[in-house]
Amino acid sequence: MGVLFPSNQLIEHVAKEGIRTIMFRQERGALMAADGYSRLNQREKFGVTITQGGPGSENSMGGLAQAYSDNVPILYLPGGPALSQYSVKPNFSPVRTYASVTKQGEVITQPSQVSSVMRRAFHALRNGRPGPVIVEIPADVGTQEVSEADLNYQAPKRARQAPDPADVKQAVELLLNARKPVIWSGMGVLFAGASKELTEFAELAEIPVYCTMPGKSSFNESHPLALGSGSASTSLPARTWLQESDVLFAVGSSMTRTGYGQPIPGGQGHHPQRREH
Repeated sequence: MGVLFPSNQLIEHVAKEGIRTIMFRQERGALMAADGYSRLNQREKFGVTITQGGPGSENSMGGLAQAYSDNVPILYLPGGPALSQYSVKPNFSPVRTYASVTKQGEVITQPSQVSSVMRRAFHALRNGRPGPVIVEIPADVGTQEVSEADLNYQAPKRARQAPDPADVKQAVELLLNARKPVIWSGMGVLFAGASKELTEFAELAEIPVYCTMPGKSSFNESHPLALGSGSASTSLPARTWLQESDVLFAVGSSMTRTGYGQPIPGGQGHHPQRREH
């Protein structure tokens, strides 16, 4: 758990509970470390960051935006202004300000809400398209006690997702009829631990594989079918195959068009599930 001193009541209390806290010099670095922890654990475990309100939460924008763009789940617990000062300028509300770069955000307005808010937060972290979740703790609420009666937290379960069988059938038909297909492998393959299955499929179908930069190493680049990986820059063979392909089959990728990635040929893509870049 990454923390930024000097002022958030939660930091001292989680340390007393035996949760290891790691201090960072700057808030963006703490959120990027939480991002890295979530990636290394295939999103089965989540990085958590606690910061003070005001300047501390204001410095968090870059780390949240990066996790949001790459679909990485992290839990962010910033301090917030006291409820009596919530809408008074220049007080800063992280939940309100960062709505465009977070999957979900809530403000705890009274101690009895803690269990319900955290249950919804972890449901969002475990289900659907991943992304950062904010739970803002106002300065006055953070000093109040949670009663035993309100400690009724039950952890939400993860609901596994699968593509529609009709989409899978359509993808197979497109690949069987393709003249020059290419597989586009994204970060979702790494998170799913599906590199072995991807390799087996590519070998069975004899289709070359290109990896996006977030999906780099999802397919062994020494494999004869590997086109390598790239961002806006890539190898000539990869660029040629991508642009000349008549079917682009994407796995573990949202197929987002971005200046940081290879251009996607129009009308050629197919992906049975939309996940990470």
